[in-house]
Amino acid sequence: MATVGEILKGSHWFTPISETEKRCEKHGIDYTEQVFKHFVRGCPKCREEEEAERERQAEAEREAERRKWVNAQIERRIGASKIPPRFVGKTVKGYEVSEGNEGQRYVADRVKAYAIEFNDGKHSGRCLALLGNAGTGKTHLACAIGNHLLKNLGKTARFTTVSELNRIVREAKSFSSDVTESQVIADFAGYDLLIIDEVGVQTGTDAESKALFDVFNERYQNLKPTVLISNLDAAGFVQAVGRRIADRVKEDGGEILSFDWESHRA
Repeated sequence: MATVGEILKGSHWFTPISETEKRCEKHGIDYTEQVFKHFVRGCPKCREEEEAERERQAEAEREAERRKWVNAQIERRIGASKIPPRFVGKTVKGYEVSEGNEGQRYVADRVKAYAIEFNDGKHSGRCLALLGNAGTGKTHLACAIGNHLLKNLGKTARFTTVSELNRIVREAKSFSSDVTESQVIADFAGYDLLIIDEVGVQTGTDAESKALFDVFNERYQNLKPTVLISNLDAAGFVQAVGRRIADRVKEDGGEILSFDWESHRA
């Protein structure tokens, strides 16, 4: 019985119609050109180069598809993050520090260090509070941390305000809601980073204070970092959020950073 190799060798696909001795001017080698029914086998060096080029093009196409998929995932995460469009492109590097403003430089460096902590895949869970006047870059830097997670690390982040958080929790308590209050809290607690803006704008009702504490504390218990943004000073912040949240912000190396310079909008 003939072997597979013998059968293939006897096939017209693998039997050359003609063979001609030739020399490749490009590579300076002699070779036997074989003409088959449906293809020609020429210089082996040229053939190797052609195969390498086809593989390079195929790899480039695979890489383009991979980047397309990665970019689609990034866009999906950015959309889900609810980071305002104005701040989607913000980076820590892009934050402008005024010449001679050492306080501003210090804050920018501390925020950068906080963002870098996510790079090794595990964050300590420590929190940040960014306090100070409007227009000093608090939201820029907070969203820059979120953008770093979303675009560079494949992690999740969520931007919200105290008023939105309270509204979502309040709506979950209605009879017509499809989700429970516990589910809402668990959802906010699940992000790798939660940014809560406009802290101190709340009216101060017990229900609002409870909603903020429940979300913050659930994240605190599970070592999930939270960034709080407020236009209040340190004393006003403590009064607005309560001593329990303020103390937890500072635990395990958490920081309260003061943006005590003039607004860039002035």
